[in-house]
Amino acid sequence: MLTSSIIAATSLNMLHAGDRGVIARIQDSDPTVADQIRRLGLSPGISITLEQRFPRLIVQTRVSSVVLTQAMMQAIYVRTRTC
Repeated sequence: MLTSSIIAATSLNMLHAGDRGVIARIQDSDPTVADQIRRLGLSPGISITLEQRFPRLIVQTRVSSVVLTQAMMQAIYVRTRTC
């Protein structure tokens, strides 16, 4: 059986709790925000799951849970798969 799927890149801010993706890029005009994201161990190619949006923004990686600021969340773009 042949199935088709579309891989799209979207802002992490658009995902719902429980959604999964792979970080495609970190894009921010403020280099401080991008540096903070990298120091947390988040970089392109890392698989993440959005655990919760409120009261804190938390993503799960293979290694740990990471709390993000709103600015960090807006700077992270992920690839998601839709069927």
